Amino acid sequence: MRSLRTPLALLAVGAALFATIASGETDEAKKVDDNGSSTAPAAAFGIGDIVELGDWRVQVHGVVDPYVSTNQFITADPGNRYVVVDTEVTNNSDKPSTISSMMCFELQDSANKSYNITFTDSSTSSVDGELAPGAAKRGELAYEVPEAATGLRLQFKCDLFSSGSATINLS
Repeated sequence: MRSLRTPLALLAVGAALFATIASGETDEAKKVDDNGSSTAPAAAFGIGDIVELGDWRVQVHGVVDPYVSTNQFITADPGNRYVVVDTEVTNNSDKPSTISSMMCFELQDSANKSYNITFTDSSTSSVDGELAPGAAKRGELAYEVPEAATGLRLQFKCDLFSSGSATINLS
């Protein structure tokens, strides 16, 4: 009987996790107005907008496109360019939370092609790390995209258990 307890316990934990994920909980992205309160949900946001999504606030302060590395040995592949997005994130929860640029951000273009974070040189800083409740961190997100890529937008989603995301137009 003891040998059945472990598999049954794992099955129960798995079922509970699946039920939580499949519960359809959705965080809607909202713009934060000048006095700090959230407004109605929005489909897309722009540079400078403060976006609230679940326990996070994110703001794009600016975009460098194309970004040219200060290190002569770090260059985009032929036919590509670097794009660097100056981003700030704030932990609005009441407990420490971790932000990961690789897990929480994705760049997309007008053809809906996605680009993952890349690394450039030491002149760019990261937003990665643990943030205390109420703490904010500002840094750069770097991407390598084709020269012809247009209509760039940053997708933000940092909650594994929610289907909500925020789209920030970068042009």
